[in-house]
Amino acid sequence: MSQAGGYAGVDAEAPVYAGARIMTGAQASASLAIGANCALDIPANATVKVDPIEGGMCVSLETPSATIVPASSEPGMLPVLLGGAAVGGALIIGLQDDDDAVSQ
Repeated sequence: MSQAGGYAGVDAEAPVYAGARIMTGAQASASLAIGANCALDIPANATVKVDPIEGGMCVSLETPSATIVPASSEPGMLPVLLGGAAVGGALIIGLQDDDDAVSQ
């Protein structure tokens, strides 16, 4: 958790103050009790921000976005697919134009 001197590890039941940042590592998780009947489970590699707002605190959870890479994508296929889509799109547009004048 962030503190005045930087980040430090915390134990269970540690108080959390407005302005705190709580971070979990790759093999870690945490649970943050918010009030008497609410808890926020924090997964690995996440950051919780506790920001002060008028009359209370706002708690937000940020997790990293997953990067999706096709498993069997061949480097030469994407340009061919995109080129085929462009030609197909131009063909459809060309077939739809019947040179009719706009009525007034």
